[in-house]
Amino acid sequence: MPRIYKRRTNWGSIPLEEMKRAATDVEGGKSIRAVAKDRNIDRSTLRRFMKKKEVKEVKTVGYSGTAEEEVEKELADHVKKLADQFHGLIPKKCCELAFELAQINNIPVPNHWKEKGLAGRDWFKNFMARHHLSCRMPEASSLGRATAFNKTTVGEFFDNLTNVMDR
Repeated sequence: MPRIYKRRTNWGSIPLEEMKRAATDVEGGKSIRAVAKDRNIDRSTLRRFMKKKEVKEVKTVGYSGTAEEEVEKELADHVKKLADQFHGLIPKKCCELAFELAQINNIPVPNHWKEKGLAGRDWFKNFMARHHLSCRMPEASSLGRATAFNKTTVGEFFDNLTNVMDR
């Protein structure tokens, strides 16, 4: 049975325009608590939006994980590059790499990642879906693989090897 995450709150789901209108009401003299209650917005969310608005122009509502997204994209690119060079990653190794990248970049991770030293199954499944990747256990060489061993693919392999060695 697949495990599917079900959201329990509506945090970060208020449209930006609604948050701007609420901020205008607060700037007009109303209290944050009263405006939040009138517009059915979480008070903490409105307060956080007001603080962000004082510092700079706000373009999104809720949290944005820019550092995490960049690191995750870097991992996805690495997995794709390995696949292009005919070196697949098994799921466990991909989860270990994710955990190592999180530690190197000081990204907070759940406790069970720290206990096992690798990312969880749910994270891995969602990571693969977010980046449209496929990661399978390596298999023994099949007839199809053996017949694909031709001049073109061997040449491509050595071109990739040359690029790696040059770097």
